[in-house]
Amino acid sequence: MNRTTSIALAAILVVAAVTVPFAAASATSSGGAQSETDADDGTESIEPGAQFAATVGVQNAELEGNVSERAFGVRIANAESNETKAAVIAAQFNETDRRLTELEDRLEELNESREAGDLSEGRYRAEVATTVAEMRSLERRADAAETAAAGVPEPTLADHGVDVESIRRLRDRAGELGGPETAAIARSIVDSDDRSSGGPNERGNEPQGDERGGQP
Repeated sequence: MNRTTSIALAAILVVAAVTVPFAAASATSSGGAQSETDADDGTESIEPGAQFAATVGVQNAELEGNVSERAFGVRIANAESNETKAAVIAAQFNETDRRLTELEDRLEELNESREAGDLSEGRYRAEVATTVAEMRSLERRADAAETAAAGVPEPTLADHGVDVESIRRLRDRAGELGGPETAAIARSIVDSDDRSSGGPNERGNEPQGDERGGQP
């Protein structure tokens, strides 16, 4: 009985040893075909290092944005008067405006470096993804400031150099994300990473829609 079992196990191991290389070869062949299909579709390949940098950059931007949004909410909640709220809103507006200007300049520099051939396509796309992720965060900050400003008298806001309309324009400016082409590049990188790492949609979470919570 033991001899029979040993022979059966040996046979299984032999079959496995033969089958695994064929399976690996098949997977490699399928992967190669898929890569060729992607190339035919015009999808730019991204170096693993650049992909990793983009993933980390986007996650950091989202984390910092969440922390900032919560801190703003706490400051507004703790404000004991409209004057204090207006001061908090004005500080949020000014910081968001300053950072958005820096990011807009950054995108311009990236485009110039790309056109001049000083930046690889993969690195360019990774940098764009990180920049756009922070722009989305700034859009949410401006949206939170607009919501808070709606509950503060206009004269009080004006005393601090801000108004609802200027905050709304700032939010819309951040929502442009450097233009549709830039936003598309960022989405292609983030969506690719979500698929490869089991992103939100693959984990069964609801899709987020557009940047302000609407439907795609």
